[in-house]
Amino acid sequence: MFQKISFSDHQTDIVRLRREAFTNSLVHEVDEFDSAAHHFALFDAKQRMTGTIRVLRNDEVPKLELQRESGARGLRLPQNGLIIEVSRGCAGKSITGMPLIQMAWAIKDYAKQEKAQHIVSKTSPSLLPLYRTMGFRVFGQPFHSDWFYDRETGDTSIPIIYDLVKPTRAAAPMPQFEGEEVLVW
Repeated sequence: MFQKISFSDHQTDIVRLRREAFTNSLVHEVDEFDSAAHHFALFDAKQRMTGTIRVLRNDEVPKLELQRESGARGLRLPQNGLIIEVSRGCAGKSITGMPLIQMAWAIKDYAKQEKAQHIVSKTSPSLLPLYRTMGFRVFGQPFHSDWFYDRETGDTSIPIIYDLVKPTRAAAPMPQFEGEEVLVW
């Protein structure tokens, strides 16, 4: 079962899962975004928390985490509508099944329900193929994250986006010149 949870009521379990999943790669297990974020958890049949993920909304926070990454200065987020940023998705190491994929689909449903235009996140190069199969695309250059020990490990974070509403731009008309013969396929 996937449901919204209170960070303050579940902070111990959230930190435990982050510590287990991210081992020593997080700069801070709890950061300044946690108090403003919406937190969700995946529970097993025995009501044990098996995974957690957080969501930031651009209509509730002045700058999303991706906008505050020093290594992603040139990153341009879409300017239209609600943007949902997903971060800190993690599951216990001993969990079977695919909790991260389950949470990703549940967040997609949440974003649709909230009438979001886009979901943004960052991923490692090793998980990028998985996100691409789910419909995400890269929308910026890889960078070293300020919230992970990327600079020390040499890892990079890749900004990814999922467009919930496709742009409705009309195709620009083809320029025509006087006396030009036009071939239509």
